[in-house]
Amino acid sequence: MPSPLVESFELLIDVEQLAPRLEAAATAMAQLPDLEAERGWLAAARERLPRERFGSLLDRALRLPELESLKSEHGKRLQIAIADEVERLQGAIALAGTARSPLLEVLFHNLKMPALRKCPRAELDKFCTELERRLASSYTKRVLGTDRYKPVVASIQVLADAIATWRSVFIEPPLEEVEAATVRDELVAAGKAVELPVRQAKLLAQAALLPAAGLLDGEGVLTVRGKQKDLSHPLIEQDPPDPLLPMADERAEIAALHGSS
Repeated sequence: MPSPLVESFELLIDVEQLAPRLEAAATAMAQLPDLEAERGWLAAARERLPRERFGSLLDRALRLPELESLKSEHGKRLQIAIADEVERLQGAIALAGTARSPLLEVLFHNLKMPALRKCPRAELDKFCTELERRLASSYTKRVLGTDRYKPVVASIQVLADAIATWRSVFIEPPLEEVEAATVRDELVAAGKAVELPVRQAKLLAQAALLPAAGLLDGEGVLTVRGKQKDLSHPLIEQDPPDPLLPMADERAEIAALHGSS
């Protein structure tokens, strides 16, 4: 029989995972016709979930001896978050500077990328360490200081936080007994508080999504344009030089980074 601490921990994990899933479901449901009642049920499900987030409590709870066995499983969940943020970072860079952005080349060229969602802990840590080293290069810092790449900075910070949280699961020492007793009480109290709302939210969401379960996403429409007139000017045939290409001293630093990875 699971202990109250384990049950409470898993309930709080449900809250953390269910909230973004219901938000995504609501966005998808908004595109479907004739489901006004179901959209209302889904809104009610989202309303039932507590607005508070429990990430900090969960991180502290994993330092309890009783929850030692949950570290690996929770670490895997956080590992998936790192993979998601790496993908978002790549997308943010491409959006800011195109898919051929020199910054993408600097950060990911010759960087051995494992299957981030399921690779062993040591392999993921090696990847993160190398990516952090490249993010600290003078070229990266200069580019991120420009207006074009300013939106990328937030993505980098979210990734850094995800990596730090994942690492903390394995390196934080056990809690002293006085603090451990406080965390146990907080965890059990929070679990009791969310148990009923989480069950209600799940049931409402299941009812709301049932009619849409068999629907596929709509296909995208590709517009094929007619042939353009033959224009041979190099400004039309070729992209202009990127003003944020690495400078000579930065190229040497980048070469050293790629050569040692």
